[in-house]
Amino acid sequence: MNLLAPAALAALALVVPAGASAKPAVCHRAVLEAALVEGGQLTAQRIAGGERVNLVRCGDVTDDGIKDALFAVASGGTAGNTRFGVIEGREDGSAGGLVLYKRGYKVGLARRNRRSFEVLQPHYAENDPNCCPSSFRLTRYRWFGNGFSAGKAKKLEHAPRRFYRP
Repeated sequence: MNLLAPAALAALALVVPAGASAKPAVCHRAVLEAALVEGGQLTAQRIAGGERVNLVRCGDVTDDGIKDALFAVASGGTAGNTRFGVIEGREDGSAGGLVLYKRGYKVGLARRNRRSFEVLQPHYAENDPNCCPSSFRLTRYRWFGNGFSAGKAKKLEHAPRRFYRP
């Protein structure tokens, strides 16, 4: 029996490498959706219609050393991600309070550092079809201790892929 114990430990080491850590609960789509339902931002009817947490960017954006969830909510239709927000993480990795929740259109997200993130949205000229915006607007949101403040939007000609990839 003593010979099996080291073999079992070696096999476990192959499955869970040293230093590996699971994502905190706050970074899981189902946890975020449940928090949004509990807070009244999402309903079962809207979820049935296709609204879902689509993008999750896990990492500290409230400058407290704890991972938060920056997320976007998909519309379920051609509008893409129509809302975005931040749910603070707690020390135990669970979901804390909703600190930001905003509307948008075809929203893309990227974390910058421990106290900021960026939102990208298409900008349509008068005759642009829905497929092909003329440009994009990049807005940086910064944490100031008790909330986020949006900076001035910057014009971009193309959408960097990092904003929309899962």
